Amino acid sequence: MKSLTIVSRKSVLAQLQSFEVAEAIKENFSDIEINFLTKETTGDIDLTTPLHKMPEMGVFTSDIRETLLSGKADIAVHSWKDLPVELESGTEIIATIPRADLRDVLVFKPTSLNKKNIKIFTSSPRRKENLNKFLLKALPCGISSIDFEDIRGNILTRLQKLLDSNLDGLVIAKAALDRLLGADENSFTELKKFKKNINGLNWMVVPSSKNPCAPGQGALAIEVNSKNSKVKKIINKINDLNTFENVNFERESLKKYGGGCHQKIGISVENINLGKVITEKGLTPDGDDINHRYFLPHKENLNTLTSPVSNFYPKTKKNFNLFDREPLKEGVDNLNKIRNSGLYISRASTITDEISIDSSNIVWTSGVVNWFKLAKKGVWVNGTSDNLGEKQSLPESINSKLQWFLVAHSKSRQDGKNLIATYELKAKSNIEDFSKNSHFFWMSFSSYKLAVKLYPTIKDAEHSCGLGKTFDELNEINPGKIKPFLNYEDWLEKVKKAK
Repeated sequence: MKSLTIVSRKSVLAQLQSFEVAEAIKENFSDIEINFLTKETTGDIDLTTPLHKMPEMGVFTSDIRETLLSGKADIAVHSWKDLPVELESGTEIIATIPRADLRDVLVFKPTSLNKKNIKIFTSSPRRKENLNKFLLKALPCGISSIDFEDIRGNILTRLQKLLDSNLDGLVIAKAALDRLLGADENSFTELKKFKKNINGLNWMVVPSSKNPCAPGQGALAIEVNSKNSKVKKIINKINDLNTFENVNFERESLKKYGGGCHQKIGISVENINLGKVITEKGLTPDGDDINHRYFLPHKENLNTLTSPVSNFYPKTKKNFNLFDREPLKEGVDNLNKIRNSGLYISRASTITDEISIDSSNIVWTSGVVNWFKLAKKGVWVNGTSDNLGEKQSLPESINSKLQWFLVAHSKSRQDGKNLIATYELKAKSNIEDFSKNSHFFWMSFSSYKLAVKLYPTIKDAEHSCGLGKTFDELNEINPGKIKPFLNYEDWLEKVKKAK
């Protein structure tokens, strides 16, 4: 084929998504000329009806589908989350490109930080259900209640509505925000104002463990006429199979609950080096709470424990405490001086009462529990690695623009970050005898090293840990022998089954 026509919705974001697909096509077929066509959909024209009250079947996609059936366009590019879970015949979703960030982001007015009762713009039942629980603990305001208000329009319109209102925040897909912030301002004149407005707001990336995405969020669906074999052959060449499989899994999982954007359930598949982490969370139409998160390793039996388990450590999380912590004044003083930087905080206990984190910094935590503890101390947290490791959930766009500091103990591995040590570890004098344990779960590499030093024979025991930095460190010295689990609770459940 000499040329292809791509159709999309008229919004800036929809056109940017078409450009991404066009670039992928040009990388494989440089001689194909690509033309662009935009079209308003029913969902674009009706900006008053809340999304969850509109018809389920393709309010953003059916009108574009007709363009494919009539032959006026060769392919359509959609935000995959806009597609109904049940598709009509005549056209097919046959490909996608690598997925952008699947999480949601909250943008929040700095002037609202002292409010006790806040109001958030979102039309998504899923977001309302999951964020109501999360934000009560994640915001540092000490808020008493959260109300949600429906909002319609494209991202640029929604942001302006927030700024023109007395509401406090807006929830949007992070992939949409990233695409708009990464676009050339000269391509669309309205982007300059949008970027200026967004830069004046606080933001936080909501973790998938607490608010999994709408199926397909962050991914682009490429739709073609079922009869157009020539176009199919071209588009199949650019398909990212891993993303395609993940999104189809999310969509099929939601289908068992009965629907799409009307549902109060999110389902996410996150890729990590060791496999996939799958999360389902929300409320079913029957009023049942759904809260499942599990790890599927790439390699079979990677996290299967060897039986029998004669004894194990720790029996509870509270048992895991091999060190006392002594504060380091120099580190505390240095942290108080940091401005306009990234702070990766491994444990909330590193931030003592003597520390005041400047609001110009970006704050990232190792897990959600640490996030909640910091929020109680009045710290605005921007995001978390969700216990999947430092590299997993830290946005590259943020990481590349900032100087990052690891806030931890004095012997911490830095992994490219500058270390600010606010305390040092001192081994306790009454550490129990580990020599009789057959199975261990380690929550820090420092604890493993101390235990092996005291009881060398345990090196031959079976060692497990979470999916993040501790696994990387343990696996380096015991390659192929460390069992990774989603968390301590997941490991403990399997220990009890193996006894």
